[in-house]
Amino acid sequence: MTPHSARRGLILVVDDEDAVRRSMSEILEDEGYAVIPASSGEEGVEQAIARSPDAIFLDIWLPGVDGIEALRLMRERGVRAPVIMISGHGTIETAVKATKRGAYDFVEKPLSLERVLLVLRNALRHARLEKQHRALQVELRREAEFIGRGAAVEALRARLAAAADGRPVLLAGERGSGRSLAARWLSLHGPRPDGPFLDLRAGVVPPERLLRALYGGDAAGPEDAGRIALADEGTLYIEGAEALPPAVQRSLAEGLRTGTFPVPDAARGVRSEPGLVVSLSAPLDGGAVAERLEPAFLDALPHRIELPPLRARAEDLPELAEVFLHEVSREYGQPAPTLALDALHALARHAWPGNVRELRRVVERVVLASPPAVVHAEDLPPGFLDGRETGPPAPPPPRELESGWLRRLLDEVNGDVARAAPRLGLSEPDLRAHLAALGLLA
Repeated sequence: MTPHSARRGLILVVDDEDAVRRSMSEILEDEGYAVIPASSGEEGVEQAIARSPDAIFLDIWLPGVDGIEALRLMRERGVRAPVIMISGHGTIETAVKATKRGAYDFVEKPLSLERVLLVLRNALRHARLEKQHRALQVELRREAEFIGRGAAVEALRARLAAAADGRPVLLAGERGSGRSLAARWLSLHGPRPDGPFLDLRAGVVPPERLLRALYGGDAAGPEDAGRIALADEGTLYIEGAEALPPAVQRSLAEGLRTGTFPVPDAARGVRSEPGLVVSLSAPLDGGAVAERLEPAFLDALPHRIELPPLRARAEDLPELAEVFLHEVSREYGQPAPTLALDALHALARHAWPGNVRELRRVVERVVLASPPAVVHAEDLPPGFLDGRETGPPAPPPPRELESGWLRRLLDEVNGDVARAAPRLGLSEPDLRAHLAALGLLA
């Protein structure tokens, strides 16, 4: 096997006929592929697990473990490579069945050079696209995770997990608390993670354009489709459900029940089956929900989740600020600073009316001002030292907030107080005294 052929692709050929294995090897090696021959189903399964080939040619009729059973064993044991079945005379029907059980395609004996290479190229291209898709899904899931380990965010994660069953969801929370993030999380962890995700901010769309945005125009082409049709087999997220006209709310309720969304004031409907997530800024336990949402629409939303404001997640502030400092610094090509203890106290005293979104904006302002390596309270935007922006100062941060943050910092430096002190803007003796007061020094 040459390095070039290994880069082109490693192909496993499983067939009990020596002539077939030789001819397949010659064909593939002439095209620059590396080939692993196997003469039985058992050997083929072993090689597939041990060598992780890029694609597999698998004969249907094999002594002992046949091709269908070998295919099943490979999939059970985590082999992701596309499998191309080799069918002889009278086995076409079996090959078709194999494709329904996870095989990518099949080729017939006597083997055609053009057909073998065409199917292989398509299989490898398909495998690359699937790999890219899986990587994208992992990245999207990472970006859709809520940051923090406090009780409030852990309870939120549990409620979201319970609601990720595909049924409609109503989210409530203040602006900036993460409603759109929660909608994306539900989309990625629900039964349709590969489907499209469409969103609509109902409160900012003019009334005359809202119907077209949701239902599309009268033309039949896809370029004229609205959010409801485009979100079929995916997720539709509507922010600001309280701004939806009553007729639209009733239409959404009807569509969720029947699969056809009647267009208000029009003699047509839109067939679609999206997963629906809607949000509003009013709390769930007040009367505003019943006042703003039609009874039929409210009844169509079985899952109802309230997102905690940032002021109820004080223990998550240090981790959120640290993550944002690294993200924003990376975006602007700057080294990430750390937060001094006095800066953490200032952030904890702020009421955060804009919630997590406001915190990120504050971090962006800090980074854009080219801060020192350690950010002190005086480096924060005006208003954080004395609470002038949000009323009287709040009490000092709870001991749990400081303790959790300092524990994480000490873990990063393997318990070395001398290394941790400069990152907090403190001398080593001052940090040791502070840690002792919090019971963090043995």
